[in-house]
Amino acid sequence: MTSTFNRSALSLAVIFSFSVSANDYASIDTYQGKPASKHTAQANAKLATQLPWEDTTAFERTTRGLIAEFGTHEAGELKNRFEYMSDMSVDNLPSTVNPSIWRQGMLNYAAGGLYEVTDGVYQIRGADLSNMTIYRTDNGYVIHDPLLSKEAAQASWEFAKQHLPAINGEHRITGMIYSHMHADHFGGSRGVFESGDFDENAKIYAPKDFIKELADENVIAGTAMGRRANYQYGTTLNNDTKGIVDNALGLGTSKGTVTLVAPTDEIQEREKTITIDGLEFHAINMPGAEAPAEIVLYVPKYRSLNTAELTYDGMHNIYTFRGAKVRDALVWTKYLTELKLRYVDSGLVDNIHAAHSAPVWNETGTDVNEISEYMTLQRDNYGFIHNQAMRLANHGVTIHDVGREIEKIIPQSQLDTWHTNGYHGSYSHNARAVVNLYLGYHDMNPVNTNPLQSKDKACVYVQAAGADVLFDAGMNHFEQGNYQQASQLFNDLVLCNPNNIDYRFALADSFEQQGYQSETMAWRNSYLQGAAELRTGTIQPSIKLASADVIANTPTGMFLDFIAVSLNATKAEQAALNFNLGVTHPDIEQRFYAEVSNANMANIEVDEMPNVDVELIIDKAEFTNLVLGETTLEQLLKADKAQVEGNLQLINQLGAALDEFDGLFEILPMPTK
Repeated sequence: MTSTFNRSALSLAVIFSFSVSANDYASIDTYQGKPASKHTAQANAKLATQLPWEDTTAFERTTRGLIAEFGTHEAGELKNRFEYMSDMSVDNLPSTVNPSIWRQGMLNYAAGGLYEVTDGVYQIRGADLSNMTIYRTDNGYVIHDPLLSKEAAQASWEFAKQHLPAINGEHRITGMIYSHMHADHFGGSRGVFESGDFDENAKIYAPKDFIKELADENVIAGTAMGRRANYQYGTTLNNDTKGIVDNALGLGTSKGTVTLVAPTDEIQEREKTITIDGLEFHAINMPGAEAPAEIVLYVPKYRSLNTAELTYDGMHNIYTFRGAKVRDALVWTKYLTELKLRYVDSGLVDNIHAAHSAPVWNETGTDVNEISEYMTLQRDNYGFIHNQAMRLANHGVTIHDVGREIEKIIPQSQLDTWHTNGYHGSYSHNARAVVNLYLGYHDMNPVNTNPLQSKDKACVYVQAAGADVLFDAGMNHFEQGNYQQASQLFNDLVLCNPNNIDYRFALADSFEQQGYQSETMAWRNSYLQGAAELRTGTIQPSIKLASADVIANTPTGMFLDFIAVSLNATKAEQAALNFNLGVTHPDIEQRFYAEVSNANMANIEVDEMPNVDVELIIDKAEFTNLVLGETTLEQLLKADKAQVEGNLQLINQLGAALDEFDGLFEILPMPTK
């Protein structure tokens, strides 16, 4: 054991190493990361020698069909924000970035403008995390996936109009399609809808259960998901080589307002042919893979297949760090096999294009079906993870160990292919997601049947071994470049004593080096975000995707579900809440019945309202204003825009028993003083 004097010297070496002082962490606004350690620099340099740099086909696909670059146009705001990447090169790899994700950042930075996929099919790429696809119809254009924000979509459409031919003297929007219910595929809808070009008779199509699944993912767990998204997307990090270098699916996200113009038509059938202004689309619902509600499109006239988010240049998430329902890797492989057989191998398509990354084309004059090869590798990527994770599970490998085990057996064909690398998902956490889907979180070790709470477990180790012993052991691991082992020990120390700055900064240092070595964007950002919070003691406001438009389109039953989640059981029990509640929307003839009992609330939609203790009668639009906090129930009652029949005091008592969620909860413990 080292002496206390030596231990202090080691802790100072961690805190002050790499020419960064503690004062640099006084404010999140002046925060800066440390350089790579020699171990990290060596690990990244070694990996660089193993990557298939000679394969540049993705860059060729990314630049193919360029009609016009953004230049100084406001549609290029995102790319301009990452201007430091203009000097990116495979000949100048930063030691603070895994070389594989550096190359993915280079690829995504290469996109920035309007592109032709084929005559009649165009894409805006590089304006946002996702692509906006534009299809020419008889009298105008259909917009597919209008980006994340109103501002980005509006600027992108204005840019596209400058370079796409007018039809009958105008650029009329004859329809809009949402591929699925993630915000970067509908959030800019108002920017298109309010552009002045949207035909008043145009329809907006979406997959089956679009609204239900959208609300389900953003309301019940929306606050927790937003806070967790801070780690996945590194919300306090700078855009530089010690911070955010890429967002896997695209360079980053646009800045602006998430909106939603509700779809006019949800495609209920498994597959359906829709015709928009003379252009035929074969739409197929493929839920449960990348999203709970998702459609792909085959466009016969253009011999094109839009795979939505079932393919992209990288491995996708089976489980996403921000939190969402675990995805089904097996059904994902079946969908890709179906598309491959029906459209690709049968020779019905000349290109596939998607919500992210560049299209893939079949080159004329060759016998190679490049699209088929691409889709086969994509499919087998998810199939390998699914099948091998469950093979290992059937041999007794637990959910905690399966990620490491699957990394040992990745086929060389996948390692040698850029677009199966783990930029968004990873082999490790995706394998754990597969096991969780089938077997759940419990590994059956009885010690985990009723586990100690995290802090209590940490303190058991600290008290048994001694804080100095654990810290010295952690420092020894750190000095040897064993950063994960160091983190394991430092984490227990921080959980047990969150006020100790030596422990906090040591854990931050170990996280940071792991972030620099991570290929997966969510891993890198999570490690670096954790380091920033440990060093500054600052929690930034969470990402909020539940915008006014999203709330306005959320079914009332889901808001009542959210109220049930917000009900503080202790307060409800102390107040002896026990009553029946009704909510009626006379404008849309909807009625909801709820019971508050046993410190719980349950609700259903009903055709006829049963006898209730209190009933709120209010139009849906006014109910939305109430939920948004733009008005109060008292104001609505005075303005005669709502009625209450029965005991109003019961509604007030219910309100007093509800929690408010600010999204500022700890992920890593903050100092208590």
